[in-house]
Amino acid sequence: MTRRRLLVALFFAALVLYGAVGYWLQVRHGFILGDALSRVMAAQSVLFSRDPHLAAIGFIFTPLTAMVQIPFLTLSPIWPEIAERAFSGTLMSALFMAGAVVQIAGMGLDRGLPRCYTLAITAAFALNPMIVFYGANGMSEAPFIFFMSWAVRRLIMWMVDDDVHHLVTAGGIAMGLAYLTRYDAVACIAAAGVLVGVTTYRRATPSPRIRRALLDVLLVSGPGLATFLGWAAISWLITGEAFAQFTSQYGNTAILEQSGASAPSFGGGLLFALACITLLAPTLVPIAMWGVARRWDTPNWQVMLVPLGIYGAALAFQAYSYASGSTFPFLRFYIIAIPLTACLAMLAVPDGVLVEARRRGRYAPPRVETQPPGRRAWPAYAPVALLFAVTVPVTAWGMGMPRYAPQEYALGAVLSPDPDNVTERKALEHRIAATFSTERTIADYLDSLDLPDSSVITDTVYGFAVVAASEDPNMFVIPSDDDFTERLNDPAAGGIRYLLAVPNEGRGVSDALNLRYPTLYETGADIATLELEIPNDGDSQPDWRLYRVNEPAVTD
Repeated sequence: MTRRRLLVALFFAALVLYGAVGYWLQVRHGFILGDALSRVMAAQSVLFSRDPHLAAIGFIFTPLTAMVQIPFLTLSPIWPEIAERAFSGTLMSALFMAGAVVQIAGMGLDRGLPRCYTLAITAAFALNPMIVFYGANGMSEAPFIFFMSWAVRRLIMWMVDDDVHHLVTAGGIAMGLAYLTRYDAVACIAAAGVLVGVTTYRRATPSPRIRRALLDVLLVSGPGLATFLGWAAISWLITGEAFAQFTSQYGNTAILEQSGASAPSFGGGLLFALACITLLAPTLVPIAMWGVARRWDTPNWQVMLVPLGIYGAALAFQAYSYASGSTFPFLRFYIIAIPLTACLAMLAVPDGVLVEARRRGRYAPPRVETQPPGRRAWPAYAPVALLFAVTVPVTAWGMGMPRYAPQEYALGAVLSPDPDNVTERKALEHRIAATFSTERTIADYLDSLDLPDSSVITDTVYGFAVVAASEDPNMFVIPSDDDFTERLNDPAAGGIRYLLAVPNEGRGVSDALNLRYPTLYETGADIATLELEIPNDGDSQPDWRLYRVNEPAVTD
């Protein structure tokens, strides 16, 4: 099989696998993560809200993961589950994670490694339970892994042949798009600039060393910097906040304050991050040490610096963010350790015949002539493959630990249901697995009332799940609508019939309805009458109250 056909086959095999797992989890069992469903609702608002416009996609998350879903959501009028069960998110993440599988395989093929070894490392990566889960659930991990792996692969090739096209692809496309996927990418963009700048400065002798180094830094990090500044500027022009993730009432900083979570000590936070990295990549250190020892003092030893510097920057960013109290204790934030280890496994073994450069640069190191590995070369490859394979069972074990994997361990309620088990842990698993079932019930009830447009007002702090599940999103007035504040200030005059209220506590304190009417949930704030109270079956989800807006008083 040719190289191209092999990569195409890997892409479609992974795409089918992740899509099928996502369908089984989300459509069949309703196991949906909140951030994934929130992105679906944001993308849906661009097409089907009362006020459809691109800015409705929001500025808390970076936009790419939601924007990719917009074409899929055009099918929601004929297949409601694509929005209600966040299956558009599954399609998005499956596409990107399948692309990441191709990039990992490409790293081995670029170096002429034996096909069986390349496929073994690729399979262990693709079938890692964290990779499968986040390739299927519509979160941002899949596109981030894809873009960073694409960038790392091209920078490794640049280290070997100094082809400027690799810098353009890695920086101008991959890293710029990575920032539109996750804020972590800013650390990777900076790390790439330092790595490329120092490498070019050392290579470009005797002159113009500084000018050439600055030019290469501009190529690899300039587009990412432009993306960073451009997204901040657009956010500021539209919302008045350049970095809403950190300053908005809906951002991570506000959520941490509202939830009352205690920040870890700095040392404790770093230890937590180290534990998460160990659970995801327990053999990272020995594989890295073996690779460094094998390549030390060879003409292209610098290739080891690329994955350690780029992937490592993302891990360092997340570790520092948690240790400083600005993010959450989630195992998924360290998932980049898995492709890091896979990449190192491709570099920790003898090279075969390297792929030919399209345009070998002036400052490329001398090309080392090698021969294809013979059939008896397996002792140099098998130990590394076995070491990397260890990550699969260890990660599966780590995903079952609530201390480190609060979002993943509830998969036990789907993978091993046990209705007769009354332990506290099993009950919590089932509550997490049932998250958003109540919101779907509320959406069904409101749909049954056959309400006109602009009849129900809700904030999307929690209300995103109701809006996404509704067959008629036009009935909702949400914060991205231009007239949201006007209708909230005078619901009766604005044609509002119902208000969806959540308790004015925890994250509910940032709900726009509670900010405007602090006693709404308890008393109706003298503007509405309680019609329904809906206890929530999901974990960490609020009990809802549906208030009917009072008719305006008639005066003589």
